[in-house]
Amino acid sequence: MLPPSPAPSPAYPGNTYRPFTDLIALESLNPTTFRSIAPPFSPGGVVGTGRAYGGHVFMQAAWAACQTVDERFLLHACHFLLPGLTHIPFTYKVHNLRDGRSYSTRLVTVTQTPGKGICFASTCSFKKAETSPLDVQEERNIWKKYARVLGGKRPTDFPECPGIDTPWYWARRRQTGINEPFPGLQMHMPDMTAQNSSLHPLDRRQLICYRTLGDLPRNPNLHLCAHLYASDRNSLFIVANHFDLGDRWTQMGTLVHTVVFHTGMEDLWFEPPPQNASSSSPLDDDEGRWFCKEDSSDRVAGGRGMFRSQVWAANGRHVATIMQEGMIRVTNSAVASEAEVRVIEGVEAGWKARL
Repeated sequence: MLPPSPAPSPAYPGNTYRPFTDLIALESLNPTTFRSIAPPFSPGGVVGTGRAYGGHVFMQAAWAACQTVDERFLLHACHFLLPGLTHIPFTYKVHNLRDGRSYSTRLVTVTQTPGKGICFASTCSFKKAETSPLDVQEERNIWKKYARVLGGKRPTDFPECPGIDTPWYWARRRQTGINEPFPGLQMHMPDMTAQNSSLHPLDRRQLICYRTLGDLPRNPNLHLCAHLYASDRNSLFIVANHFDLGDRWTQMGTLVHTVVFHTGMEDLWFEPPPQNASSSSPLDDDEGRWFCKEDSSDRVAGGRGMFRSQVWAANGRHVATIMQEGMIRVTNSAVASEAEVRVIEGVEAGWKARL
């Protein structure tokens, strides 16, 4: 069942709760060309930048590519560039780069306004399912590691992700109670202040729990596209927050975004666990399986920042990795003014030493 949703602004019809299957739907123009149907989410709505949420175009580009491969091939890795507008449908053109015995590769180019050229490009890699006796990962129990902030709570005990994850939007949300509805997914975000306040920015983490709105048919690539859709949520805002930039940044935007899936579909389905399954994880419940993104940043320099995220399943499996480089500028020109340098030096002076 969908949460109650206020009527979206006519200028931002995508800012409403919508089942994921409706959100991802594409109109086929020919065997390799597809057009979006549902409008995209626009972070912040009337107080945002008017741009489309990058994850919308990312997952639809991958879904378009899925229509051109044999059903035995599942998404393995995807990369995207550039943003898009909210009020014009996206047209996806799929180019076949390679069909191999185990791997296939597609390039998807996206256009909106005729004559304006390509607004977005994504490379999608597919692979056939296989098993390997070599399977190694770092052990992680999210609820145990972050017990200080998670306690005995479940994902829905935490607030929904903010439409824009910045201090001015938090203040607006507290004053008005307004937060833009997010289509396709439920995404809930615990307050990590108690965990992060004593840590250096490189050691800070942000958790986001997510699952689909509405049930999904048992199409593996459809479920994988839902993970892609989640991957871009508030990513660069989280980098800025971890480095205590607050509202001081002057420009922000994705440059490169990559998602790699590590496991088979048994760990990646959103459907509820079997009734006879024994699970004590708060990520498992009868309405659908949750996943948890563990977000961090390990580099900012040259007007850019690096976002990293590990995606964890309820059974403790590390199922995917997200990497994003984005523009995060803290100056108004290519050369920082003395005043801008002093501001950032003041920020850095407040950081805790690394443990």
